[in-house]
Amino acid sequence: MNNIFNHILVPYNGTPGSQKAFKKAVALSEALQTKVTILTCLEERPTFGFFKTKTTKQEFEKETNLVEKQYLEMKNFANKYGVSINSKIIKNGDVPEKILNFAKQHDVDLIVMGRKKFTTPNERMNYYSTVESVSRNADCSLLIVH
Repeated sequence: MNNIFNHILVPYNGTPGSQKAFKKAVALSEALQTKVTILTCLEERPTFGFFKTKTTKQEFEKETNLVEKQYLEMKNFANKYGVSINSKIIKNGDVPEKILNFAKQHDVDLIVMGRKKFTTPNERMNYYSTVESVSRNADCSLLIVH
């Protein structure tokens, strides 16, 4: 029997929403016997709010090491459910674009993302949402976990 989903992508940034998305992806993978990939985009940092500076190689390596420690914990969690996961760290400038490009290049069938809960109407109107951008432009299915 062929699954409708063979490859699940979880964009992961360490927030509670992305942690929930990861756990949902593991549950789906356990049930459907699918491949799971965790993708983390390490972003450049704004300086003084006016322009971006390049992240130094040392800063990038430090962040990469932190993410790799998180990946190890995630792999241990997934192994408890008989799910193996792959992981990828990329340096970027535009997170939604990197997620969508990765999904296309790696035949992803489902993207599972967590959504930030907005507390005020002003936040809802003005907060840039990676989830919204991915949902508008994805060529595959998207599951948004609240």
